[in-house]
Amino acid sequence: MIIKKFLNNIYISPYTIILIFLALLTGLIKEISIISIIIIIHEFGHFIMLYLYKWNISKINIYPFGGIISLDDDLDKNLNEELIISISGPLLQEILFLIIFILYKNNIINEYIFNIFKNYNIAILIFNLLPIIPLDGSKIINVILNKLFNFRISYMANIIISIIFLTMFILVFRNDTSYYLIISFLIYQVIYNYKNRHYIYNRFILEKRLKKSNYIKYKKIDSIKKMYRNKKNLIKDNYYKTEYNYMNKK
Repeated sequence: MIIKKFLNNIYISPYTIILIFLALLTGLIKEISIISIIIIIHEFGHFIMLYLYKWNISKINIYPFGGIISLDDDLDKNLNEELIISISGPLLQEILFLIIFILYKNNIINEYIFNIFKNYNIAILIFNLLPIIPLDGSKIINVILNKLFNFRISYMANIIISIIFLTMFILVFRNDTSYYLIISFLIYQVIYNYKNRHYIYNRFILEKRLKKSNYIKYKKIDSIKKMYRNKKNLIKDNYYKTEYNYMNKK
């Protein structure tokens, strides 16, 4: 059931199809197959926890350098769940590597295949843990930020961190044309998130207005612009009101 749902939500980008075609022409079938397996298993790790936590999945985009799961869900989701979802992809990826290592040690796969798998596994793992939107590292940082600061500050801080690490990434690989597609994609994602920051802020506020919070922890604030995730925000009026009552004039 879960595997069928996972496969039904997969969308393979045209760039991935082109890369697979080129790999077939150039004889890099083993390499592209191993990369594809690692990416699919990584995304399946995320999908398992998304499915168990009943988050609404829109589609799973598979790109040549990794995957991105698009969601159709609230912004104020449980932060602990979000953290587990973010690390579940790298975790399942490493479980896969452990299995490959055991197969190699038992002479079921040869050293050549093992080394290809090891090198690509390390590269994909490190890349995904970079704190750059929309990579897993950025999602982990986002959870930490939202536990410390309000939603607006956390959102902008995550973008600033992404810009810093993206700049470092560009400087390191600026002379390697094979990274240009990845760099272009990351630049687009960071710019897109920055340009849509006001829409995201307003959407978060609208969620708080339309839905009563079931969170136990309270946070006293003096403006709706300073609302936190995973908390019942108490906004100062003549007296402190919950965000739902404050915005609905109750």
